[in-house]
This record gives sequence, structure tokens and C-alpha cells, in this order.
Amino acid sequence: MPELPEVEVIVRGLRKNIIGLKILEFKIINKHLRIEAPKEMEFLYKNKIIKHIFRIGKYGIILLNGKHHILFHLGMTGKFSFAKKSNYFKKHDHISIVLNKDITLNYNDVRKFGYFAKVSNPLSLHNFKKLGVEPFLLKKYLNYLWVFFKKKNVDIKSLLLDQRFIAGIGNIYASEILFDSKIHPFKAAKKISKKSFSKLLNSIEKILKNSISKGGSTIKDYKNITGDLGYFQNDFKVYGREGLTCYKCKSLIIKVKSAGRSTFFCKNCQK
Repeated sequence: MPELPEVEVIVRGLRKNIIGLKILEFKIINKHLRIEAPKEMEFLYKNKIIKHIFRIGKYGIILLNGKHHILFHLGMTGKFSFAKKSNYFKKHDHISIVLNKDITLNYNDVRKFGYFAKVSNPLSLHNFKKLGVEPFLLKKYLNYLWVFFKKKNVDIKSLLLDQRFIAGIGNIYASEILFDSKIHPFKAAKKISKKSFSKLLNSIEKILKNSISKGGSTIKDYKNITGDLGYFQNDFKVYGREGLTCYKCKSLIIKVKSAGRSTFFCKNCQK
């Protein structure tokens, strides 16, 4: 957490509020994030104009005029917020971007698993070549994905979490997607029929788009850049509902923990 929908909501919020603005100061308050923030960022981005902001998988990219751009990953607790004034920092603020028009954008991260990186070419980003297909382009890669899929002896839940397959899906949405597509999370990927595979791809797009439209999911402390909570968690069918009845069949929702992750499903609806 945040997963793709939350990153997309944040990127759209940034796009709405800071495109066209000039970076007057890029200040590293604390460089010790998951990957140390390069000191050179403080002068590379000075006086650069924000041209565009977009997302790939769970990464956000701030495209600037010039050769160098900003890549960010929110980790587990990363978030942006607008400060009332420059040089006003809250606990766990790590990056501050002072813009013209008296706007300051701060990056806050309690657990410090997020990070910022410098990229020189936004189309061959960082190690993005290891990322799989974007969830909203799945139908264009149907045959490729099906061949990839049928070679995998791992369970379908693990495959959905493999960013080399499809980019951006995390633990929360994997459980919801598999419930929507009526697939048991621990079924081997190569044993799933073409019909179920097609349904899975439809469910991926459906669930992620629904979450984006509702501002993402606030499980603990996720907020968008204006401080609003997401509310897709109110639509969860299985995630976090262990011991509660399934909305469809009234069986109890089951929780299984594997490799440090919790999986929620209905054994009656998902076979």
C-alpha cells in the first residue's frame, strides 16, 4: 500500500495542481529513504518547469523541461501534501518542492520505504524494463499474456503480484480481482482455462478502474494530495473480511497467510 489505484489518484492530483509551475527549490530534508536521495537533485531541478506527470505501474514520474526528471515510489506509507508555507515541515517529511505561486509540495513517509530517483530518459525509465504490461492495456497483449500464463506453475495470486507479469497490482487488489473473476487464489496459473483467463483480465481492469474512481482505498493512513481519504475499501468483497459472510453465497470469508502476505477468499465462490 499504496497500490496502482492510489498512485494513479495521486498522479492525477499532482497533474491537476502543479503542471506548468516552476521548481524554485528541491530540498532534501532527509536523504535516508529506501534508496538514498541523490544530493545533486537539489541543483538539477532548480528553475525547471513541470511539463507532465504520469504513472507506470506503482511509479510516478514528474517530467521536466531539460534532460533530468523525477521518479518517485511511495513505498508503504509515502504521501504528498501541500504545505502552508515553505520551510514548514511536519514529522516524517523527507522531500520539499518549493514552486512558484506560493505552492510547496512535501513528501512524507513514516516507514521510509518510498524513494526518489533521477531519470534522464522517461521512456526507458530506471529498471522499468522488468515491469510487465500495464493493467489497462491487457487486451492488446492478450496472446502474449496467455502464453506467459500457461508456462507458470505458480499459484495465480502469486502471479498477479509478480510485477513482471502485470505492473501495479498489489496484495489488496489481487484478492478482490480473484473474487470478482471467481478464481481460487491458490490454483496453479497453468491450470486455468482460457475462459477464466479472459474473465480475470476483465476483472483486473474493472476493479482497478472502480478503485480509481472512488479515490483509492484507505486502509490505514493513505490520503490523496489534498488530504482526502479514498473510499473503495467500502466496496471490498473479501479483503479484510475474514470470518464475515460472503455477499454472494453467505459462506464465511477465509484468510490464509503465506509468505508474509494475507489472502482473503470465499471457498464456495472461488473454485
